[in-house]
This record gives sequence, C-alpha cells and structure tokens, in this order.
Amino acid sequence: SFIRNDQNKQDTSNLWGGLRGQKVVIRRDNVSQDGFDRLNELGAAWKGRLAITFIDQFGQEEAGIDGGGVFKEFLTSLSREVFDTNRGLWLATKQQELYPNSHSYAKESHQLNWYRFIGRVLGKALYEGILVDVAFAGFFLAKWLGKQSFLDDLASLDPELYQGLIFLKNYPGNPEELSLDFSINEEDLGITRTIELKSGGASIPVTKDNRLEYIYLVSYYRLTAQIKQQCDAFFEGLSDIIDPKWLRMFNQQELKILVGGAEEPIDVDDWRKNAVYGGLYDEAHPTVDMFWRVVESLDSQRRGKLLRFVTSCSRPPLLGFKELNPQFAIRDAGIDTSRLPTASTCVNLLKLPLYQDEETMRKKLLHAINSGAGFDLS
Repeated sequence: SFIRNDQNKQDTSNLWGGLRGQKVVIRRDNVSQDGFDRLNELGAAWKGRLAITFIDQFGQEEAGIDGGGVFKEFLTSLSREVFDTNRGLWLATKQQELYPNSHSYAKESHQLNWYRFIGRVLGKALYEGILVDVAFAGFFLAKWLGKQSFLDDLASLDPELYQGLIFLKNYPGNPEELSLDFSINEEDLGITRTIELKSGGASIPVTKDNRLEYIYLVSYYRLTAQIKQQCDAFFEGLSDIIDPKWLRMFNQQELKILVGGAEEPIDVDDWRKNAVYGGLYDEAHPTVDMFWRVVESLDSQRRGKLLRFVTSCSRPPLLGFKELNPQFAIRDAGIDTSRLPTASTCVNLLKLPLYQDEETMRKKLLHAINSGAGFDLS
C-alpha cells in the first residue's frame, strides 16, 4: 500500500518495534492539552515513532508494556476528550455523527490550531492502522474525498431545514407568498445575526424563477461556508500525515470504515483465527476454548463492548481482524478466579484468569466490559 511504502521510507514500519523515537511525556489527567502542546512542535517527526510516556496523578511515570510506546492508548484517551461535543469543537447530528462546530468560537485562531492538531492525530491513526471509535457525518466525510455537498446531504445535518427546502422546491403556488429572501437568521452564542446569501440578499425576494438558486445557496452555506475555516484547518493537519490522493481511492462508506471500523456484525470465526496467545495459553487451552464459546454466545452489542474493552474500538477493521494492529491477544492472568479480566488496550491484550467453568467466565467478563473496569498497563 501507499502507506506501507511511505513507512518504509520513514523506517517506521513497526510502531511498537523498539525504544527509539520521539519521547513525549503526557500527564494522564491532562491528555488533550499536553498532547496539543507537545506534539504540535514535532513537525515531520509525526510520521516517526512517537514514544508516549504517561505520568499518573502522583507524578510518577506509568509502566508501558513496551517501555513507553503507548501512542494507541494516548490516542484513545485523546479522542474521548477532543470529540466530546461539550468542548465546543464538534457538534453531533441526530444520528450522533460528528462534524465541525459552526459557531464563531470555533473559528478563532486558537481553535483552528486545535482542528489542525486533531487532523494530524487522525492522520497518524490512519497511518498506523489504529481505529478510532468515532463516527463522522457523511457530508463531512465527503469533504475528505474532495467532493462537494448537495441538498440531500442536508437531511442528516438539519432535517427540518431540508424538509423546508424540499417543500419550497415543490411548492405549487407563488413562492413570494412565503415571504422569503436571500438571507437567513443565524444564532451564535445567544446572538441572532442576519446572514446575506448573496450581495443585497436581504432585499431580494425568493420567487419561482430564483428559488433553485436560493435552495442551492442555503445548502452551500449550511454544509460548506459555515465550517470552511474549520474544515480547511482539519484537512491541513490531516494532509501533513496522509496524502489526500490516498484517501480518494476510497468511497465515503469505505472511508468511514477505514477510520472507525466496520459496523457489520462481528465475525467471531475471523476474530478467533487472527488471535494470538501468551503465557500459559495457546489456541487449544481449555480456558481459551471456553472463552470463545462465551464470545459466540454473546449478542452483537456485547461482542462490540468486549472488543472495545480490549482494543478501545467496538468495530473490527475494514479488511477483518488480520488488519488489527497489534493483533488481538489473550494472556493468562493467574489462578484467582475471583478476579475480573483486565485489558491493555495499548497492545490489544486481554488478561484472562484461568476460570474453571463457563458460567463464571461469562459473569466476570460481562461485569468487566459493562463496568469499564480493568484497564491495565502492566
């Protein structure tokens, strides 16, 4: 692939394969700000190995399973913070798919730097084959591919406005009866502003002859103009890592899967076939066999929770589990069957005690994945 060829040029084909690389120290309780402050200084080093070292609440360096290269865990923690819609950078459609916030706050210089940063972080995730548990709105993904948004894309962003424009398009009477002009009112941080869609638009009525132009301009404003600065900044950061030509080989749905994994039911046979084992465990071990029987018995939602518990993403990669990086792994965690399973999400590792019966394993596993307990870096 283009990415592998580029990695070979950079001599970084294995993110986890050594202690060399750019060391970045991140406080566990300040992930997003530290990431922004430290990584934005790296420039071309983004494509190299990033050896993230977490500092806990007591100021102590956390142990990482490979001595510090835990970029994947950093990325997961960072994503939870920066994609939180309460932070002001992203809004969500009714389908809970994200797109850049259109408010004036998000267009300030400092916030645009955040969009550049997030673009680089997602670019790095794509570059290293790390899935991010976030879904983006279709009209925003289309922009990744250099495609223009159209009226139909407005349905996911603003269903009421979309229905209103469809009503206008098919209105059998005289559109002037609706008292519309080439302007729209926009509320921004509690203040209502009038935006002219074209020069002098507030004094230009919408008529039967110009209503299609009005529909186009409203759609363009909501889908493109309102978030142009934010998108430009995001794509500037993304293109620092990923050549836009690489992305344009995919369609919109494939790109969505490439970023966040496939939303189709999880194929347990494929999952098992591409798992690896450590410690006392191998594919034929009774506890391992019991584990896969329990996984088979879970519904799709619980399988997704289990996958997220171990890998930080509830969906498998685009081309199946053979593309999961690192591979899904299971290691024994002692004979104390009162313990819950734990996970090292930075290396996709499940630490599973040697449970003796299926009922106990199922109970402990469900407790762990539903409570979110058991994160472990040791």
